[in-house]
Amino acid sequence: MMTLMTGLVFFRAKRRVCAAVLFFAAAVALSMGAEDASKKLRIVLVGDSTVTDHAGWGGGFKRYLAEGVECVNTAQGGRSSKSFIDEGRLTKAVEAKGDFYLIQFGHNDQPGKGPARETDPASTYPEYMARYIDAVRAIGAQPILVTSLVRRTFDPANPGKIVTTLTPYVEAVKKLGAEKGVPVIELHASSLALCEKLGPVETAKFDQVKDGKADTTHLEEKGSFVFAGLVVAELREKVPGLAQAFRGEVGMSVAAVSAKPDAIVSADNSGTHVTVSAAVASAPEGGTKPFVILIKPGVYREHVHVPKEKPFITLRGEPGEAAATVITRGVNLKSVDDKGHKVQTRESATVLVQGADFTAEGVTFENTTTREEKVQALAIYVEADRAVFRGCRFLGWQDTVRVEKGRQYFENCYVNGHVDFIYGGGFSVFNRCEIHCRADGYITAASTDEKAPWGYVFLDCRVTAGPEVERGVYLGRPWRPFAATAFVRCELPAQIRAEGWHNWGKVENEATARYREYKNTGPGAKADGRVSWARELTEAEAQAFTVEKLLSGSDGWSPVRP
Repeated sequence: MMTLMTGLVFFRAKRRVCAAVLFFAAAVALSMGAEDASKKLRIVLVGDSTVTDHAGWGGGFKRYLAEGVECVNTAQGGRSSKSFIDEGRLTKAVEAKGDFYLIQFGHNDQPGKGPARETDPASTYPEYMARYIDAVRAIGAQPILVTSLVRRTFDPANPGKIVTTLTPYVEAVKKLGAEKGVPVIELHASSLALCEKLGPVETAKFDQVKDGKADTTHLEEKGSFVFAGLVVAELREKVPGLAQAFRGEVGMSVAAVSAKPDAIVSADNSGTHVTVSAAVASAPEGGTKPFVILIKPGVYREHVHVPKEKPFITLRGEPGEAAATVITRGVNLKSVDDKGHKVQTRESATVLVQGADFTAEGVTFENTTTREEKVQALAIYVEADRAVFRGCRFLGWQDTVRVEKGRQYFENCYVNGHVDFIYGGGFSVFNRCEIHCRADGYITAASTDEKAPWGYVFLDCRVTAGPEVERGVYLGRPWRPFAATAFVRCELPAQIRAEGWHNWGKVENEATARYREYKNTGPGAKADGRVSWARELTEAEAQAFTVEKLLSGSDGWSPVRP
């Protein structure tokens, strides 16, 4: 009996110890999992003064970052690839333990900078730059080389051309990147092209001014944002791991930044017009080239109509000012006009676009109708072919964006809402956009034509969800039969419902709906639980899902950033 009791006591004690050990192990695992889940992506900048926050593109770069992404800027003015290492700064940069390192040197490596800084582009410069690559790779991080920002020095004999002495260092970086298998962001080429396109007068707006003298090497705030945008645009294309690191509503094309406006809208009457509508009215009918309307930061409470008789209208905000450049109103399908009649869908939209070849960059389109009103409230209604939106924001609750008739391209945009907030029968590609779900509901409600190849395609987008999402969000539901929607390589949050898709209460829709996914990531991308009538694209099918292949049509249209 004593032996049996002793054994039982020992067994129970052992069981308690095992349970404690298992509990401790589980707690550690959960803690590690939570730590991994909460770990922020970290980007480290390494370079000279043209990369710093106060004088280079570093400050502008941080404005592009998505929530949850950190940027540590270790760049230091006056340093070369050699002196940065000799002073122990590379060691400190590595200690920041970044995931990605952007490395740019060259300005202070040139002849005339003294023996402590000078390097030879044919020998010592690539040797030093290779040390950065090796040091970053040694901690398991990704090095990215950036060619030097151009000095904005124009040739007196040929005022439209930049004089650059950095070419040997630029070529050395490109060669080293190819040899080492490291991505190279060609900022020197893109910044030179932009400056030459803008010309000396417009480029001077990017200069820092010290004691009344223009500094054509360093950047003021707007210049920092513009040139950082060139870096971001190329990073998105060349470094897939950083595709989701940047906010949706950023990025303007070089063409947009450099185009001279035909009209300027300013609420303080300092431009040519005080309303966007008046500026649109001033555009000629039947235009064959862009009519550029620059909209100064401000809140414009109006209904804007771009009629079909006025193609090639461009609405352009200032770089970095999309959130401050807002076209807004609160009209919806319950509203009445001046005569007491209910407004129709087109008239209810804050902005109605019917003119082909329309472009908007850096503008916010908003409908302020509240969620409690439970009514269709469009921020924009587009029924125009070859419409392009870059770096724009679309804000609403229900039916925020309606697209019909033709092809539309959204790049680096931000769209929010909660019920069918992207809907209609258009053929629209959303490329690297942020789609934000404000509450339970449905992202898309396509009414694709039976003969159309696709309706909505989301490429490399990031879907996010706000705190009011409780039961979850569906990727879409078919407004009409043959709805076609695809999410390709998108990041989906946990708030996406396991079913993924909804049939709008009509079983017959399941036979015609064309709902596809392909290599999505995130907790909401799990295939388990998806409805049986939606499926994953095959590898062969996915090859056709590029912007060019999707939207080229019979006219060969390419909306990709020039």
